[in-house]
Amino acid sequence: MDEITRLKTKIGEHEIEIEGSPEYVREQYQAWQELVKLTITKAAPSPDKPEQKNNSGSEQQTSNRKPDFTAVDADLTKIMRVDTRYVSLTARVASVHDAVLLLLYGQKLLRSNDAVTGTELLSGLDTTGGYAVPRLDRILDKLALDGDVTSFGERRGKKYRLTNTGMAKARAIASELIASLA
Repeated sequence: MDEITRLKTKIGEHEIEIEGSPEYVREQYQAWQELVKLTITKAAPSPDKPEQKNNSGSEQQTSNRKPDFTAVDADLTKIMRVDTRYVSLTARVASVHDAVLLLLYGQKLLRSNDAVTGTELLSGLDTTGGYAVPRLDRILDKLALDGDVTSFGERRGKKYRLTNTGMAKARAIASELIASLA
């Protein structure tokens, strides 16, 4: 019989509740800790790393600095569009896997939809255009094996949700895409 582990914890304003196998809970908790560290370090910048200046005297962002995810969340409308129940991309990404991650991310942030159906994702991909997807479930199964997506429900009632690692990957993809448009 599989062992089920439950974890519920809170650090400041950040709260998480995870249920699953011990390995899954450990992985999700570690990813959540990294995200919390990012938000805490953004709130209190370290004085020992001054910003570099280029020859013209304007500030230049260092390569080891993390992207500002609150800015990424606010700028999602630059790369996504919401039509009733569907979110579609207005900018092109490298793969259909990245597109699905971004659509799940957009559903979560722009529509406050944390349980996305396959129909909503497929309609978003169709509206985006350029992605030939005969079987969306195979793409979502691959993302689930990578630990980026969880699914629940059965058959046509199946819904999908981003995990913490999936959320981090989607934010990174969105950040790169928004930066490439600027």
